Amino acid sequence: MKNTTLSIILTLLFSTPIFSQIQLSDETKKYIEYNDPVIVLKNGLLIDGKGDASKPKQTIIIKNGKIEWLGDDAKANLPKGANIIDLNGKAIMPGLVMLHEHMYISASSKEPKYPNLRQLPMSFPKMYLASGATTIRTCGSIEPYSDIRIKKDIDLGLLPGPSIELTAPYIEGKSSRFPQMKENKTPDEAAAFVNYWADQGFTSFKAYIGVDKPTLKAAIDAAHKRKLKITGHLDMVTYQEAAELGIDNLEHGFMACTDFVADKNENEKPASGKAYQSLGSIDIESENTKNFMKFLIDKKVGITSSLAVFEGNTTTQPKPNEDALNAMSPETRDYYLKNFAAIKSAKTLWDYDKAFANNAKMEKMFYKMGGLLTVGTDPTGNGGILAGYGTWRAIELLVEADGFTPLEAIKIATLNGAKA
Repeated sequence: MKNTTLSIILTLLFSTPIFSQIQLSDETKKYIEYNDPVIVLKNGLLIDGKGDASKPKQTIIIKNGKIEWLGDDAKANLPKGANIIDLNGKAIMPGLVMLHEHMYISASSKEPKYPNLRQLPMSFPKMYLASGATTIRTCGSIEPYSDIRIKKDIDLGLLPGPSIELTAPYIEGKSSRFPQMKENKTPDEAAAFVNYWADQGFTSFKAYIGVDKPTLKAAIDAAHKRKLKITGHLDMVTYQEAAELGIDNLEHGFMACTDFVADKNENEKPASGKAYQSLGSIDIESENTKNFMKFLIDKKVGITSSLAVFEGNTTTQPKPNEDALNAMSPETRDYYLKNFAAIKSAKTLWDYDKAFANNAKMEKMFYKMGGLLTVGTDPTGNGGILAGYGTWRAIELLVEADGFTPLEAIKIATLNGAKA
């Protein structure tokens, strides 16, 4: 499906009214296959993104960037002068709406005090689009002005890429292991941080692992006052505490959940490894777990799955994807392969493997109980998760690990992302 949907996705993206009103650059034009006033896609396998059964032999008529008619080939009244494209049974589906994306990747670093996060402004937007992602949320920025420029250049037609919802730099607490993140010492600082980046044009926010409850509450209140949303990759604050404070979304499924750590103190990080141990040992079917899920759902807190990046730390991860390896720079490839070998040979990751398996079950339980589950790539971790390649792996794992049907996985990656 990766290869067969791309030209259709480009058709829908580049024939929209916004692009008809601007002058496209030569660079962008290289990636446009169809740009006609009237386009007919016929003989396609239609996947609507709502979880419904796929339909063969379907026609879609697009006029001036909008779908005018959709239905069986036999019932189609084809407009004169249209560019008619016979899909020959290939699939057509909505563009992916991916909600944990970045414009940077983990890279090698000889100094552990300064982890190396490398911005990739030219390759990553194209790779997201090539995978079928027509909308992404950046979910945390390390080069905010670069992210602003990337979005601007795409919106102006200067560069090809998906529609971007900009997430501001991370809202960190008093101490951060990443030098790119501002350390907010007080709740007032966090509120001022939100307001500053909202003024720069960022439309969503992400709290990070070092925030405590007062800091998180200040950030949530400041974002909501401006009618903007905030998500979180948490640690010191539990999921239930964050939901009580009004957070809109939580990242990484339940892999960042510290609610089940027995001896966790309020506003403190659990001891190293305790969160994974607790997640790997809980009873998924217990009333306690179900009540926890219901609480999040009642509070209308969404959950974003990011299985691909966590798979990279399991002993059961598959061998490296050859296409992804070929897309890496030599330095990135070397960094990733060393990490891969070390993890595959590790003897002490069983707690992590169990946590990964339970997280997958909990994601599906959350979805089946009525929670809004979305999905993202998160090109960080061990260095093997790339935009595009990791995007599809994240969706594939919804089927392989969580046990969703392919149509459910596509719904999570399209309609649910749009709802969120």
